[in-house]
Amino acid sequence: MVLTDFDRRLGQLIVMHRTRHGMSQKDLAQALGCSFQQIQKYETAGNRMSASRLHALCQFFQIPMGVFLQETAAPYMHDKNVAHIIHNLYKMNPVQLKLVKQLTDNITGIHS
Repeated sequence: MVLTDFDRRLGQLIVMHRTRHGMSQKDLAQALGCSFQQIQKYETAGNRMSASRLHALCQFFQIPMGVFLQETAAPYMHDKNVAHIIHNLYKMNPVQLKLVKQLTDNITGIHS
């Protein structure tokens, strides 16, 4: 099996949404009825996800499947650094998020 950039971006999205919901791989696996190892393989693009499993994932996260798939083409998903930063943002509490916003406002010179 040849992994594609799409497979990798799909895996990154799964990590982002799982993290945003404060879930472990084990939690998500339980919700989807599979092993945490399978979730790990999806996230690292070690295995491709079936359409039915993708549908279950989207239903669980309450995201229309078309929207989820479109997100793989979002500009931030094509830049590994930006995707990593977004992933980290989902791990932060509100105080930390406010500090990051202030920092990025100061760096860019944009203040809102």
